Amino acid sequence: MNLAEPIVRYATEQPNKIALTDGQDCRTYLELVMAMKKIAHGLQQNGLVHEKIAILSTNRMEFVEVFLGAIYAGCIPIPLDPKWSENEISAILQLCQPKMIFAEPVFAINLTSQDSEIQLLTFTAEETGSYDNWSARLLPIAEMDNTNELLFIGFTSGTTGIPKGYMRTHLSWIKSFEATNEAFQFDNMEHILAPGPFVQSLSLFALMQSLYFGATFHIVHKFNPQEVLTLCKQNPDAILFVVPTMIESMMQQAVQEQTQIQALISSGAKWSTESKKRAKEIFGEANLYEFYGSSEASYISYLDVFAENKSNSVGKPFSGVQVSIRDEHFQEAPIGTIGQLYIRSDLMFSGYHHLPEETSAAFQDGWLILGDYMYMDEDGYLYLAGRAKNMLVSGGLNIFPEEVESVLQQLPAIQEVMVLGVPDLYWGEQVTALVKWNGQHRLSIKEIKDYCRQHLASYKAPKQLITVDHFIYTGNGKLARKAMKDYVEKVKV
Repeated sequence: MNLAEPIVRYATEQPNKIALTDGQDCRTYLELVMAMKKIAHGLQQNGLVHEKIAILSTNRMEFVEVFLGAIYAGCIPIPLDPKWSENEISAILQLCQPKMIFAEPVFAINLTSQDSEIQLLTFTAEETGSYDNWSARLLPIAEMDNTNELLFIGFTSGTTGIPKGYMRTHLSWIKSFEATNEAFQFDNMEHILAPGPFVQSLSLFALMQSLYFGATFHIVHKFNPQEVLTLCKQNPDAILFVVPTMIESMMQQAVQEQTQIQALISSGAKWSTESKKRAKEIFGEANLYEFYGSSEASYISYLDVFAENKSNSVGKPFSGVQVSIRDEHFQEAPIGTIGQLYIRSDLMFSGYHHLPEETSAAFQDGWLILGDYMYMDEDGYLYLAGRAKNMLVSGGLNIFPEEVESVLQQLPAIQEVMVLGVPDLYWGEQVTALVKWNGQHRLSIKEIKDYCRQHLASYKAPKQLITVDHFIYTGNGKLARKAMKDYVEKVKV
């Protein structure tokens, strides 16, 4: 099994259809497959069988060519994040021991101290060791290698310590394609945009799903809301894979019901109820979906924003995904009771690269441990109570910030909110809300407490408010909780 098989087939069935475009350059399916086979030929000429190939690059044509060429050759592509520090990149290269590295010139400078036995090619035609010069000498004659189950190794964002490499198989992504195609009702998949970095699983998955189903993928080098809206206007039936912060930026510039989009699919962070309401107004008849998942678990659950009146839910499980909510004794929790979420599916990763202990710790009796606490309602919808790593303890009681945030986000006066625990001699941690207000109207701490007590236990209500002008985000659009916590500590000094 090789994920590149249908792409090769499209080169015969629809050779002149555009597979990739970045607004200035494009590749037809025939051209993409020719490039893919040339890369594979070069790897096989070097005697590389099931070896690792590193890619250090932003979103560009060559990234896709190398990624696919490695897969076609049966090798294992490893996308590296250009935003990582030199130490992080060095540590990951030391761990993975790739046989070749493909990089943009600006990032290749930091690789000069690496093992000289690793061949380094840069995406340029102007110097020795250039990708263009190397590929120009190759022929599109490579045979596909179907013997490697491993598709690629991705890496977590590395908010603490060195990022961990998660291994994904061909089968896990093919099963994920099938599950999302069914859930999101992709009857007409012609144009796909995923304007986040390819090193993040959301955009990389969308890219490969587009090619797997013979659509046109529009490469966005760096997210710009106006550029994305222009692409949507030019391609009115587009499908977008985005994070909530991107949606907010687009809605600030979009003209109501004049942006024709087939589907808007949000993930990476909770999409607020207020933002969903505005998206319905601005994007007209577009299908709106929100899904919950992770790089390791792939797709877990999804919510049709239009069809289902479950605004605080993360939806129902995708087809083929088994979920189980269990207590501290690994016993099934009753409906409506918070417990830790476990999942089982063919969509999941196969383990962490060279980390057997971490891999073993991620599973229990064949169930993947998510580290998230959930409850399920009588209709089978899941609700995120919070993440174990974010849990705070106030007065000896466990509190999940996400649960409090979901309540506060219902208030029209609040544009964005983050809840955290601030060290306190009496409470241990004092429940504190960082708030970005929506306009000039601001609520008092008493008003916040009174509102929360209608929906939450009294001990979960914030005991103090801190107004912020903006929030800090990670590269994949999630709230940078640690950075915001550090900010609070500085403010309170």
